Amino acid sequence: MKKFLLLVLTFMLVSCSLLNNEHSVILKNNQGQSIYVKIHNETGSKLAFILHGLASDMNHQVVQSAKKAFLDNGYTVVTFDARYSLGKSYGNVSDVSLNTFLEDLETVVNWAKDQDFYREPFAVAGHSLGGATTILYSHNNNNISFLIPIAPVVGGQQWENSCMKNMPDFCKQWKEKGYYEYKLKEKSANIFYNVVDNAKSYNAVKLAQNIKAPTLFVIAEKDRIIEEKDIKKVAEIMNAKIVKISQSSHNFIKEQNQKDLYKTISDFIK
Repeated sequence: MKKFLLLVLTFMLVSCSLLNNEHSVILKNNQGQSIYVKIHNETGSKLAFILHGLASDMNHQVVQSAKKAFLDNGYTVVTFDARYSLGKSYGNVSDVSLNTFLEDLETVVNWAKDQDFYREPFAVAGHSLGGATTILYSHNNNNISFLIPIAPVVGGQQWENSCMKNMPDFCKQWKEKGYYEYKLKEKSANIFYNVVDNAKSYNAVKLAQNIKAPTLFVIAEKDRIIEEKDIKKVAEIMNAKIVKISQSSHNFIKEQNQKDLYKTISDFIK
């Protein structure tokens, strides 16, 4: 009886592993710094990379909603914790920038090119600062099947303007002090205003005409960080699709927001 139960348990564990069909790797970039990567469903016929936002990680609800949409449509999905985030990769949030995000996406894609699951063209999706990263990457590369920026930063100056307009007291104090303390459950980090200033050299309006990939911009209706009008200006130049998620904040916190985000992405990539 014990042997039978052991066999059943072993079968269940193996079956669970096969159903999850995911594994993790730790990459090293050119500086020997670690990037924590997870690959989901290596047998997919298509490929997608998904990037989280500032002071976040791959477990963020936006990443998880997007991941599910791609997996349910037959994709292999690669998620990762960018350096200088609250994930498992190298560095402290105080040193983050749009450039470090872009470097990490390039590192992960270049690594993936040597893996059996690699496919071209591939999709890229990203949230907030990660959305800005996917726009920059798509401007520099023509191997993109779908581009999906979700509540993306479209320029450092636009980011600052929106912050000053919608959260003036917070933003003025952040700029004057130079940083603010961000808390997420048991994690905390100082986010320096340099991340906004460094992003001022980036403006998606100037990049838009050279991006040829079919593009979906997702807007959060109650976003106080990213202005809807700024995203629309970029989307119009690109002739991109725009979908607004009703009653959603920048981080798509509500369960219904996440369901709507899942459906929006799934409908677009079918």
